[in-house]
Amino acid sequence: MKKLLTRTLSGAVYVAIVVCAIYAGRLLENYVGDDGWRASIIGNIIFSTVFFVIALIGTFEIQHNLEIKGIRCDKVMSYIAGILTFLLIHLNNTSFFYIEAFFTGRFMLFLAAVWLSVFIVQLWRDDENPFATAGYTLLPSIWVMFPMALMCELQWTQDSLLMMVFIFIWVNDSFAYLTGMLLGKHKMWERHSPNKTWEGTIGGALFCIVAAVFIAPLFDPDYEALGLWNWIVIGLICSVIGTLGDLVESMFKRFCGVKDSGNIMPGHGGVLDRFDSILMAVPFVEAYLIIIYS
Repeated sequence: MKKLLTRTLSGAVYVAIVVCAIYAGRLLENYVGDDGWRASIIGNIIFSTVFFVIALIGTFEIQHNLEIKGIRCDKVMSYIAGILTFLLIHLNNTSFFYIEAFFTGRFMLFLAAVWLSVFIVQLWRDDENPFATAGYTLLPSIWVMFPMALMCELQWTQDSLLMMVFIFIWVNDSFAYLTGMLLGKHKMWERHSPNKTWEGTIGGALFCIVAAVFIAPLFDPDYEALGLWNWIVIGLICSVIGTLGDLVESMFKRFCGVKDSGNIMPGHGGVLDRFDSILMAVPFVEAYLIIIYS
């Protein structure tokens, strides 16, 4: 009972942080008068700061778990590359002080230079496996920092859509668990996650479709602009890719020999345990949005 209460309270805090960070700009509108633009800027800064801190914690978890496995990575370069990855992508997709005009079309060059620098630094290290070390050093940049920065872009342009992406992930996780517990018989990928079943996965996807039809209109005032079928596709992307993201994180934990990625959230584990699905789903959702809006 105590464990359930701890898990529930911890989950409630997690949801509150996510919702308040996403809608910080709207919440601030009541305190900055009619200047909605200023409230949006402040809200964007709050969201970016919160998720930047979360990304730093995720970076630490990756490094720590790799250490448990006995794998070396360049921690300093890992943080430098991760922080610069977050900043370059975020600055490229925002309009703070017109810096977008400088970064647009150029940030990939800067990002490539940052990532390649990780390999160059290995020239000065006495390392028998320099390329493996460089790859593990860049893992947090690719797996955590990059998607977190993309979330900032989505929050800046379409905060309600980002909220729905989180809701899709939560709906998928909850109903995949419930459906799997009630009907699950056929294991999905026992090597990586022995408890996942095909019945649970299909159940989660079906309820994501339900959420796209009935919940999305409540959160998105421009629901009709995107259209029902696009919402259903986004829901399915969150379900399918989110499930795969969960499996990837399970694969990482099994590789490192740990049960949870961390312990920052009592009853839930670490940042990677809570954000594994969303980290994988957001880039695919944004890619789909680029396709339909191009």
